[in-house]
Amino acid sequence: MEALKNRIKVVYNDLGRVLNSPESFGLGERAPQPLVTALTAMRQKLMEELIDLKQWEVSDNLSAELSQDSDRPVPLDAKSKRTA
Repeated sequence: MEALKNRIKVVYNDLGRVLNSPESFGLGERAPQPLVTALTAMRQKLMEELIDLKQWEVSDNLSAELSQDSDRPVPLDAKSKRTA
């Protein structure tokens, strides 16, 4: 999972370099507007993907914790102390 996030971040940053410094990619001082629009949209999709991965990770971690808790039954007297 971490490797996937790192690859997404690399692509996100590479797209940012093209947008911030188009002349270093042979595009002149300003990239054509359709290219800027497309690259900006791609970066937005990558950011959304990173957010989804983070939410999935949190959800997955919570599921793992809950399943671990279900493996260890809690005595009745301990449950009543928790709710008090």
